[in-house]
This record gives sequence, structure tokens and C-alpha cells, in this order.
Amino acid sequence: MGGSADLAPSNLTIWKGSTSLKEDPAGNYIHYGVREFGMTAIANGIAHHGGFVPYTATFLMFVEYARNAARMAALMKARQIMVYTHDSIGLGEDGPTHQAVEQLASLRLTPNFSTWRPAIRLRRQSVGSWPLNVSTGRRR
Repeated sequence: MGGSADLAPSNLTIWKGSTSLKEDPAGNYIHYGVREFGMTAIANGIAHHGGFVPYTATFLMFVEYARNAARMAALMKARQIMVYTHDSIGLGEDGPTHQAVEQLASLRLTPNFSTWRPAIRLRRQSVGSWPLNVSTGRRR
């Protein structure tokens, strides 16, 4: 269960099996709107309630809006997956307000926060297996 902060087409978090909670109370996809802090805080609650490993997604630059909730997730050791895309100053179509510079370094410094930035094929394969590791608690 999870969702995106109004950026699903850009961060590819909707798939064929997605069912919006707006349309079906038993759905698995939450449309958060432009609410990065609320999105991350809600995922904290879902993670601590149990039964799901929630995921959230937005652009890396917008972690600034979610920082307090993301830090609390790390400190509480909440089992959730936070997807931050568009992590480069090379993505310039939206201008400098959308270009992450210091965010990745600050996330790497956060205690209990595992930060993955796939850059080569081997890393992409490792990240692809990460949800399985999170949900089963087993390492490969």
C-alpha cells in the first residue's frame, strides 16, 4: 500500500494493479496531493499499525517538506519505503527549485535511514530486490 505526492506519472508509482482508495475503500493506492509531510506521516502510521510495508514517492527535492516525518520514521525504525526520484541537477526542465543538491547527503547522515541511489545495473538489481528483503526481513 502506498502512493505519491501528486507526481505518480513522473515517479511511476501507479501500476496496472493500482486501485485508488478514493474509488474503493479496499484499494491499495493513496493520492496524497501536494502534501509530502502528510504523506510521510500517514505512512509512519500505516507502518506502525502493522500488516503493510507502505511506500511513498515524490521528487528528492521535496524531501525538505517531509523531513520531520522522514526523520521520525528513521528514529522509530518504521518499516516503509520512501521513493525519491529526480535526484540530479541534470534534470532541468522544472528549474533550480526542483534540482536536489544537498538532500541526498543529508538523508545518508540520518540515523537508521538506508539510502539507495541506483546508478549502475548491479545497484538497480539490488534495489529491485530490496522490497522483498524489507517485507520478509531476510537478507540475500
